[in-house]
Amino acid sequence: MARRRPAKTTAKKAAAKREDAVSRPFAALARKVAKKAAVEPPARERGPRRPAAKDDEASFAVHMRDVKPLDARRTRVSATGDAASAAAAPKQAAPPPDADDAAREELGALLGAGLRFELVDDGTLLEGRRLDVDPRELRRLRRQSYAVDGKLDLHGHDAHGAKAAVERFVERRRSQGDRAVLIVHGKGRHSPRGAAVLRGELGAWLSQGVAAKDVLAFASLEDADGGSGALMVLLAKR
Repeated sequence: MARRRPAKTTAKKAAAKREDAVSRPFAALARKVAKKAAVEPPARERGPRRPAAKDDEASFAVHMRDVKPLDARRTRVSATGDAASAAAAPKQAAPPPDADDAAREELGALLGAGLRFELVDDGTLLEGRRLDVDPRELRRLRRQSYAVDGKLDLHGHDAHGAKAAVERFVERRRSQGDRAVLIVHGKGRHSPRGAAVLRGELGAWLSQGVAAKDVLAFASLEDADGGSGALMVLLAKR
């Protein structure tokens, strides 16, 4: 006859099974995972990753394996165009010199040397003197108190030719030791405007141009009808 288990023990085991079923719903899954981990070998540890820079260098070397270096002796092509277009392009000529540059240089040299003139022009008579020259010299020139050492007649000259002739004339006469010279510019009676065009230009040439370094003073010679067609010029000493 089989021995019967005590009813109390059987009741405790049944209660334990009910408690596991309620409080540990994933116990069976945990046991399967642990069993699988015990059978499979551990995964191999990965080594350190190669730096990205080395990867870039290797990739660049692969892409550039068929590239040949340029000959160092060849002319480099500019970034703005190829050599052919650069060679075909016309060379830009140097800009022409400014016509006023020489005049500005002359005026600057005169001002630097202190050659400043006082100029008076009433439309008919003209006179001028360096500021360091006695004003009485103008009266002596008007009265022709000086002997005329040389004469220059500008009839037939245009403005450009007259300017060059005046500059050469006063420089040469001063170098020869002359004291006073006469420059005839005319009254302009036969000019298109009926005025002495060169008379006004003379004042600028003798007081501001190259000729200014050779001139001390100048004044118009008044004739009987109150006009003037000539200038008496007092030259600087050598």
